[in-house]
Amino acid sequence: MKLLENMPMEGEPYFSDEKWVSPMNFMPEVMGEETSKSVYIHDVTLRDGEQTCGLNWTEDERVDIAVALNDLGVKSIEVGMPIISDDIGRAVSRLVKMNLKAELIPFCRARRDDIESAARTGVEKIIVEHAVNPYTNYYAYSVDTEKLLDRVISSIEYAKSLGLKVTFMGWDVTRGTLEYAKKVYKAIVDAVHPEAVVFTDSFGVATPNAIYHVIRELRKELKIPVEFHVHNEFGMAMGSVMAAAYAGISGIHSSINGLGERTGNVPTEEVAAALELLLNIHTGIDLKKINSITKMVEKITQIPIPRNKPITGTRLFWMESGVVVQAKSRLEEAGIKAAMFPYLPSVVGRDEANVVLGGSSGKSSIVFFLDKLGLPYEESDLEPLTELVKAFGRKKRDVVSEDEFKRIYEDYKSVK
Repeated sequence: MKLLENMPMEGEPYFSDEKWVSPMNFMPEVMGEETSKSVYIHDVTLRDGEQTCGLNWTEDERVDIAVALNDLGVKSIEVGMPIISDDIGRAVSRLVKMNLKAELIPFCRARRDDIESAARTGVEKIIVEHAVNPYTNYYAYSVDTEKLLDRVISSIEYAKSLGLKVTFMGWDVTRGTLEYAKKVYKAIVDAVHPEAVVFTDSFGVATPNAIYHVIRELRKELKIPVEFHVHNEFGMAMGSVMAAAYAGISGIHSSINGLGERTGNVPTEEVAAALELLLNIHTGIDLKKINSITKMVEKITQIPIPRNKPITGTRLFWMESGVVVQAKSRLEEAGIKAAMFPYLPSVVGRDEANVVLGGSSGKSSIVFFLDKLGLPYEESDLEPLTELVKAFGRKKRDVVSEDEFKRIYEDYKSVK
């Protein structure tokens, strides 16, 4: 490939046979030494995902989804809260006996009965959670900071006495100050040494710049793995994940299809694809299995995946504009396979890209369909056929199907 404007392509981290992303992501001023080399995925579909209003997993669904998550390559699975329902406990116990590679981690409040219910399932590790916000604790739970620390520390000590490993998760942290968060997390880490801590933006209210700064500060202060859990109220969840990765985060909490309370959690499929493809950060996720597990969860929940959703939307790899179709063809001829998409559909287990017809189609698209359908034509047919297809598509306000194109073609030929 010809070198243009001193911008190399082949062998660079932003370009391969499967992708073409931004060189700017890898500038030394952007990707510093603290940037994570690898980030593990802690999937919360079965716990926080189940907090999607009206959604409850059956025992078998919980098991099936956990097995699929294990096959996908997540490091750990938040399997639910056994204290809520016997079927959750049974599902977790069944999963423990399967000896999956992924860690199975029940979610527990800072309460002995929660911890005991989790321990009875046979797991080796749990999450203990509590709000880390002085106002939420004081007004919602009548808990001051001293009582918060006593609850959490005694709960973790109790869990450890039962032989359990523990990660501490604070929630509603970002509506408090950094200094308060550091104070609480540091006291807990110093007292009971959890395996990791989770910094949570429960309402998606911290900007990516804020997340970058806070994660850096917590890592320096705590010196143990820091995980990040974020919701998507303002559409910033993925931006915050990328900021956390640049700041050296250890793990990301996410859910399949972004399931979760209100606007949901950051989607597992988007986190894995973005970290792997945009920053070359290893996640352990088999990207080719993304399509199958997201469709599986969509079928179970009956919550449709938006057709323009990143990574998994049905129309993600569609092209209608004649300019785009023509550019794709010419770039591919030059050896750039990921021409008009940032990565090839096959990278995430998708079918090949589709050229579709509609109100923005050009001659290149018409030629593509004429050749595809084996319809004879002359050069002089292209302009009128293009105008007819565009007019039909603009009136329909949707893509033109192959059958509709055939009828347009036949009607045109009949009066020519």
